[in-house]
Amino acid sequence: MKIIRSINNLKQIIKIFRDKNYIISLIPTMGNIHDGHLNLVKKAKLMNTTCIVSIFINPTQFDQLYDFNNYPRSIKLDCKKLMVYNVDIVFIPSVLTMYPSGINNYTCMYVPVLSEILEGSKRLNHYKGVTTIISKLFNLIKPNLAFFGEKDFQQLVIIKRMVHDMHYNIKIISVPTVREINGLAYSSRNTLLSKDEYKIAHKFYLTLKSMADKLQNNIHYVTDLIKITTHQLEKIGFLVDSLYVLDSKNLTCITNNSKNIIILSTVWLGKTRLIDNIKVEIFK
Repeated sequence: MKIIRSINNLKQIIKIFRDKNYIISLIPTMGNIHDGHLNLVKKAKLMNTTCIVSIFINPTQFDQLYDFNNYPRSIKLDCKKLMVYNVDIVFIPSVLTMYPSGINNYTCMYVPVLSEILEGSKRLNHYKGVTTIISKLFNLIKPNLAFFGEKDFQQLVIIKRMVHDMHYNIKIISVPTVREINGLAYSSRNTLLSKDEYKIAHKFYLTLKSMADKLQNNIHYVTDLIKITTHQLEKIGFLVDSLYVLDSKNLTCITNNSKNIIILSTVWLGKTRLIDNIKVEIFK
C-alpha cells in the first residue's frame, strides 16, 4: 500500500495503472475509517479493481469552524486498517494541495436545486463543498468506479446528478448503509458520543424503522406519522433537526404513484449530529 500526499506522485502512479489497463476505483473519505468505509473497500476489491482511498477533511463543506476543528482525526490508525484490506493507494493531500488559491477564494462545483433543499437548506454551502472536492478528486484520479455509502442519501443523489450533468465517465456504485448489531449506522461522528449518549443512539434507527413499517401499508398516514415519530424521538432524548418522507428517485414529495420512498432524518444527541435514512417499498 502506497501513501501519497502530492498530486505529482499520484499522477505518476495512476499513469502506470492506466498503461496496464487496470480498473481504478475511488473511495473518498474524511478519515476516521470504520466498518462502513471498509465495506466499500471490500466491494471495490471484489470487483478486481485497483483501489484508491482518499482521506481529506474538507474544510469547505463545514458550516461551522467548531465542527471542522472537532472532526475526529486518526490518520495512522486509518492507514493500518486500510493496509489490512489491501488498499493500493491512500491519498492524503493537504488543504493547500486541494485548494491552492485558499478556501476563501476557490473555483467551485455546484449542483443547483438538489444542493439547496433538505440538508442543504440547513447547512449553508455544505453540498457545494462536497461536490467541489469530489470533482477535484475525479479530475485528478479519473477513476472508472467511485463507491459511496447510502447513509448520506442526499449526497449520493447530488453526486449522481453531478456525474450525469458534467459527463464524467465514472460509474457511481452505491452501497447500503452498514450498521452495528444494534442498528446504529456506522459514522465517524459516533466517536464523539458520550457513553450515555451511545447507549441510546441506536434508538434513532429503531424509531425510524418502526415508522417505515407503518408507512408500507398506509402512505396517506405520512403527516401524522412524522408528528408521532418526532415526538417519540424527542421523548427518547434526541433533538429532531429534520424528518422527511420523500420519493427516493429525486427527493421530491411523494405522490400516489410513488413506489419507492425514503425516510430521511437528522437529529442532535448532545453536541453530536446524526443522520440516517430508511428506504420503504410501498405495497398497494
